Amino acid sequence: MQNRIYSVDSAKAIKAQSYGYLNAIHYMAPHKFAGVGNLCSHASPACIAACLGLYSGQAGMVKDQDRDMNSVRLSRIAKAKRFMQDRAAYLLDMVRATDQVLAQAIAMNLAPCVRPNGCTDIAWEGVRFNVQRDGKGRAIAVTLGGANGLSIFDHYPDVQFVDYTKNHTRFARKLPANYHMTLSRSETNEAHCLDALARGVNVAIVFAGDKPSQWNGFDVIDGDKHDLRHLDPRGARGVVVGLSPKGRKAKKDTGGFVVR
Repeated sequence: MQNRIYSVDSAKAIKAQSYGYLNAIHYMAPHKFAGVGNLCSHASPACIAACLGLYSGQAGMVKDQDRDMNSVRLSRIAKAKRFMQDRAAYLLDMVRATDQVLAQAIAMNLAPCVRPNGCTDIAWEGVRFNVQRDGKGRAIAVTLGGANGLSIFDHYPDVQFVDYTKNHTRFARKLPANYHMTLSRSETNEAHCLDALARGVNVAIVFAGDKPSQWNGFDVIDGDKHDLRHLDPRGARGVVVGLSPKGRKAKKDTGGFVVR
């Protein structure tokens, strides 16, 4: 593989191990950063300006955050380009990497939990493909689409997948049973978030300072404890997953993405 597909050793991923999970997170360059299309169709201006995929963690460890590159940023750009320009080959790498995650989880006596969108917002339920395996079960080829094409969730029905999305329309269709999504609030979609909460969809919100106990009448839980959103409460009314701002730009945000 040209680039490591999943991160399992970030601070965020490591937190999951104390809950019995091996958390594998898939990072590619967000939005239009790789110059090969828009991988975050519903990103708001303030979300783009403070994107965790560029300005937090190892990706943010550059002197000039708007211009400089480091190995993490370059890797995410390369992966986004391959996904958009050579998708079958990239998905083959992704399948092989998922197989490796499953083997590692078994060896560590942990349950796998995969997040396909670490800092992108791709509708993976619509990415359809088939996998050819050899006699030993090793993935050797991927073909795209077709009448019998399956999503990554169909290929791994016993694996738990989680994601955040700002695209509220994704909740209008039936999602795979093993794919748990949390709607993410921005300064432009608050009305959709309130509607989603009323319908039982959990919503992630970034708060400056201490997280409140409630937001607009909905209970707030601490989302910084782990990234295993499928473990969050679910009911007729959604809960707010309270998050702290990550990265220098998010901490200074005044565009409405961070609730103050």
